[in-house]
Order: sequence, then C-alpha cells, then structure tokens
Amino acid sequence: MKEKNIMRMLQTLLAVWVLRSALHLVMRLFFKVKREVVPPVRNPMLLKSASILAKDIREGKCKSEDVIQAYIDRIQEVEPYINATADSCFLDALKKAKEVDTLIASGKYTKEQLSLEKPLLGVPISVKSLFHVKNMACTAGSLLFSDLKAIEDAPAVAALKTAGAIVITTTNVPEIGLDIETSNKLYGKTCNPYDTNRTCGGSSGGEAALISAGASVLGLGNDLLGSLRIPAHFTGIFSHKPSRGLVANQGAFPPQRPDELLEFSNPESSKYLASGPMCRYAEDLITSMKVLALDDAVRMKFDQRVDFKKVKIYYLTEIQSPLVLPVDKDIADGLQNAVSYFKKKCDTPPQEVKMPYLSDINRCVISVMMPIFKDTKALTIGPKGLRLNEKLEFAKSLFGKSKLCFKTFLNLNSSSIPLLYRKSQTSHYQKMIDKFTDEFKKLLDENTILLMPTLPVAAPHHSESLPVQLSICHTSLFNILGLPATHCPLGFTKKGLPYGIQIVGSQSNDPLTIACAVELEKVFGGWKSC
Repeated sequence: MKEKNIMRMLQTLLAVWVLRSALHLVMRLFFKVKREVVPPVRNPMLLKSASILAKDIREGKCKSEDVIQAYIDRIQEVEPYINATADSCFLDALKKAKEVDTLIASGKYTKEQLSLEKPLLGVPISVKSLFHVKNMACTAGSLLFSDLKAIEDAPAVAALKTAGAIVITTTNVPEIGLDIETSNKLYGKTCNPYDTNRTCGGSSGGEAALISAGASVLGLGNDLLGSLRIPAHFTGIFSHKPSRGLVANQGAFPPQRPDELLEFSNPESSKYLASGPMCRYAEDLITSMKVLALDDAVRMKFDQRVDFKKVKIYYLTEIQSPLVLPVDKDIADGLQNAVSYFKKKCDTPPQEVKMPYLSDINRCVISVMMPIFKDTKALTIGPKGLRLNEKLEFAKSLFGKSKLCFKTFLNLNSSSIPLLYRKSQTSHYQKMIDKFTDEFKKLLDENTILLMPTLPVAAPHHSESLPVQLSICHTSLFNILGLPATHCPLGFTKKGLPYGIQIVGSQSNDPLTIACAVELEKVFGGWKSC
C-alpha cells in the first residue's frame, strides 16, 4: 500500500510538471514582446514609510496635500504599465489632505496627541476593492455588480480612516476574488511591476502591484487561502495575515445591494478569512496592526522589544503532497539564508521540521472551503443572487459571451472534482485538521516561530498559474489553523523576480512574527524599487 501511494504521488507530480512545462513553453512563445518594468521612483517622498510620513506631517516637515499629490502623480505614471486601480477618489483625497494641513497648522492638538490618537494622519492608503469604502464602487471585480456603490465603510477601513489615513484609490481583484491571478472583465488584467508579462497574484493583486510600484505606501487586503501573502510574494512587499479574530472582517465581499448588506450566510467563512495590511516597509505592519487589532492585549505587545536570543526557530523546507510543486532553488536558498542569520542571532540553533502528515492538506482545505464556495455561488449567480442559469452562463463563457469568466466557473466548482474532494471523506478530513491543529500547538509557543516558503515558485506568466494553484496549501494551511503569518521579501531570483518566505507564529503571537520581519528587512533589504 505504501509503495502504491508513493507511485501515485510520483505520477501526479510528473503530471503537474508536464502541465507546468507545457504552459510555460506556450506562455514564453505568446509573450514574445519584451517585458516592461515600471519606471523607477524618483520623488524621495515616495520612498518614506507610512510611519515616517505621518510623523513628518504632524511635525510640519511636509504637507499632507503634497504627499497625496505625489502619490496621485505616481499612480498616473504607473497605471499604463500595471493597471492596478479599480475606483479612485483623488479630488476627495486632496480635499481631506487640505483639512489635515489646516488642523495641524491650527495647533489644536499636540504632536503627542496626534501620534497617539491619529497615527496615520494625512497618509494616503489604498484599499482592496473587495472591501466596502463609502461612496466608492463595490463590484468585486465583476460585471454582475458593476453599478453598485458602498453605502458605508467596512470596519477595518473605518479604523484606518479614524487613525487619520486618507483613501486615494481602491484596487483591482480577480473576478469575485476567486483566483491567484488578478484579471476580470470589468477592470481588465493587472500586471507585475517587475515584469508586466507576469502576474501580480491574487486576490489582493491590485494592492500588491500598486504598493510594489511605489504608487501606494500602505494598503488593506484580505486573505482566505493566501490572498495577502501570495501577491506580496510575487511583488516583493510585506503583508500580514493576522490571527483568527484579531481584525474585523465584516463589510467585504459579497457586495452591498441597494436595500441591504449581504454577508456570507455561512458563518464558517469568518473563521478562515483574515483582513490585514500590505506595505513596502516592515515597520508599517506594526503601525497599521496597532490600528486594526481588536485585542488590546495583543496591541500593546507590538511596542515591546523582542530578545532574539530567546526566540526558537523551526523551519520547513517544503510540503510533500500530490500536485504540490517542488520549491525552486532560489527560494530554497533564500530560506536557508534567513535560517543562517537566525542561527547567529538566537541562542538555540534553528531546527528543521518534517511534516509528512500534511500530505493530504489540499483535500482538507477544500473540504473546509466547499461550503463557502457554494455560498459564494448562491450569493452571486444562484438563488440568493441574480438567479442566472449556471449551465447556460458556463456555455456562454466558453465563447466569452457570459458576464463571468470561464475560470471563475472552474474555481466555483473545484470542489466537485473527485481527485480533489470526496464528500464521503469529510469526517476523515476533519480528523486530519484536528491533527494539524494539535501538531502546531505542540510546535509553536509564545517564543517560537516557523519559517517556510510562501509559495514554491516566483510569479508565473499571465495564464500560467493553473499548475500552481494546489501549491497554495503553503498559505491556506494557516487560514485553516487561524495562525498569524507574515510574508517577508528576501530578494530576487536569477530572472529578476521577487520572492520571500512566511514567518508563522502561535495564536495571537502576531507581534513576534512581525518583529522577525522587521529584523530580516534590516539584513536582506526588504522591498526594492523597480
């Protein structure tokens, strides 16, 4: 039996390798045009972190209006290359910036008060368009909802605004947020700033591309299977998937209807969805999480200094599972470089862990996601949504005549593929998830982190991501477990594409995973301009 399982795994790995190689060859032939890279950042104001910009604004060293205008100019410069925005509010942002400058000039509040009460005062931010931003388009990247506008802010958006941040644009997402590439019929395709022939990832792809291009300093995204970390990995920025329940998730897809706000009717979805920050500078993860965190005890820990001598490091080099790609050498080497650094920094040498029990992780993830995908279908094309004829729309999508993309139908129905999911095995999958939970509780405590690849590969060409999709078990695992995971950029592959790793911690230990990202940024340089 064991030999049969090994042979089956080898066969599936070979099939994935053949599919990936064939797709890669086709894409290389298709993308004969020379790759484009966004122009380098020239305005030094765009190279400051959100934390430093906020400090400079409240101390009168620069004006919020000038900062907002600089980012508007940069967006207009890079948009022809990356197509990352969905709906912009430049005039309103400039108006709010002038109000900030007037407030600071009035002397009504001390610098200390502003730092404490409005730590992001006057700083421009972008928001993934799956979030509701008052008076802005609320489309989920779909023609189905092209006329909708949000009637109120999502709680996480409201928290950032209360902290003084100014929304300047919302950003593109895959159709209904269901892909690891960002493309839809409403806004089009978003490209990677480092190579426009390649994807920026999804579903927070527009956010990642805009931030990476230097056209946003701080953004808000969310993550159901890796949607914060995968785009960050492809575009060389930082992102953080918070612990379960630490940041509010309400006010996201499905979008608002004119008469009511529809949330996922399946309450299980809130267990696995996580809203969190994306940025170019690791310190902004701290600043934004102190604003977004709902738990005061966790929030206070972000200001505490970490003694890395006491931190214990585990690392996982790969997940061995059918259909999961092997880790590229550049990424494997980057992980080892991070491990080597912590070996010098910590008293306890890093220890490699093997996790053979993760071999069936993809089926476990799909068993959890299947009800959520069914609910998503019901709230869009089904009985709770627009009541479309699914079979007819699927047939129309084959010829590009449906309002939905062909790939959206595939993703909505992925749980019906027997190779990926069998309903009769649901109880078995749940027992496996319980085992994962127990194993990680034993492995991680308040002084321990796990380093591992975010994905085994760097950004693929557009339309080349299908063989990569089952490798997102590297990220989706921690949505299932509810653990915090911080993506940290480490460098570039030999082809000039960004990559990074995940830093995973125990429940509510978000301050430690982010502190490790701050530490690695000092050594490896973090984000680098195109």
